[in-house]
Amino acid sequence: MQIETKELRKRLLIADASFLTLKEKLALLNSANSAESLVKLSVEQLSYSVGRTLRTRTWNGIEQLKNVERSMRLIDFLKIGYTFYNQDDYPPMLREMKDPPFVLFYRGSLDSLSSPCVSVVGTRRANQDARKNAELFSKEASDDGTVVVSGLAFGIDICAHRGALSGAKGCTVAVLPSGIDTIVPSSHTRVAAKIIEQGGAIVSEYTPGTPALAFRFVQRNRIIAALSPATVVIQAPAGSGAMITASLALDYNRDVLFHKTAFSENSELLNKSSIERIKLQKNAENKLKNSPESYVSDGAPVISSYAEYKICRAAAPGKFCRHNEKKADELLEKSLFEDLCT
Repeated sequence: MQIETKELRKRLLIADASFLTLKEKLALLNSANSAESLVKLSVEQLSYSVGRTLRTRTWNGIEQLKNVERSMRLIDFLKIGYTFYNQDDYPPMLREMKDPPFVLFYRGSLDSLSSPCVSVVGTRRANQDARKNAELFSKEASDDGTVVVSGLAFGIDICAHRGALSGAKGCTVAVLPSGIDTIVPSSHTRVAAKIIEQGGAIVSEYTPGTPALAFRFVQRNRIIAALSPATVVIQAPAGSGAMITASLALDYNRDVLFHKTAFSENSELLNKSSIERIKLQKNAENKLKNSPESYVSDGAPVISSYAEYKICRAAAPGKFCRHNEKKADELLEKSLFEDLCT
């Protein structure tokens, strides 16, 4: 839904104020007359407007407005779409988050998010077997009319997108850790173009021109987790970005499932090397607890195919688990038989 230039300038200026909460941004949106009136405000005046003492040093209204003007040129040149939290076409799944983005920029079709979605995530250091399983799972999801959501990163992400693109629906959505004018990583630009061509979308909460800094990769993971009712982890060591996505998914009351590849011999080796690295970091104990094994011990299902994913999603909690191989196979046979009879 397009907005007149004056209003868009104001909204983009507010969107760039990353030190404000969504509630504060919405309040400022209603109280401010224009971007020009906002840039004149000091940090103290902004604090008064939102009812909280702001301790930011990043606010420079004049410089921020220059960034907004650059973003608007990019929006116009690249025909970038956008939807704000208070607009009707804002994805409903994002409204269920504790910290939804104030704005979502997109290239391609935002309608793709109206279809059933599944988020597929995993490590950048995936082995060949995990890559194949990510691609196969995503292709079968696409064949079933499900849109695959991932982050366009190396490893599992890009395999998930490629698998979905090769499926019958051929539709997938990529969430970027940067402004939507820059594909990250750049080597995946052709895949990003194909995503748009086949009716999917590239989305980002960052205004065009925003660089991909380290903390933004974690921030974008919360959107990947929120856009689908379930997240499938193909392969991921403890404390990794994919496991952060799984943790966020649970926070948003989403389902989390693990592909059996996450527990292969190669995955165990990957996990051991990751553990040694994490031990040298801050909050090592918390990161090590965020492992596939801990989720499964708490009841998270382990699947080996998209067919099992569907059974698991339809079953009551705790009724499907790959640790009970006989029961899993019985459920799968029953599902396939019912599909043939319908």
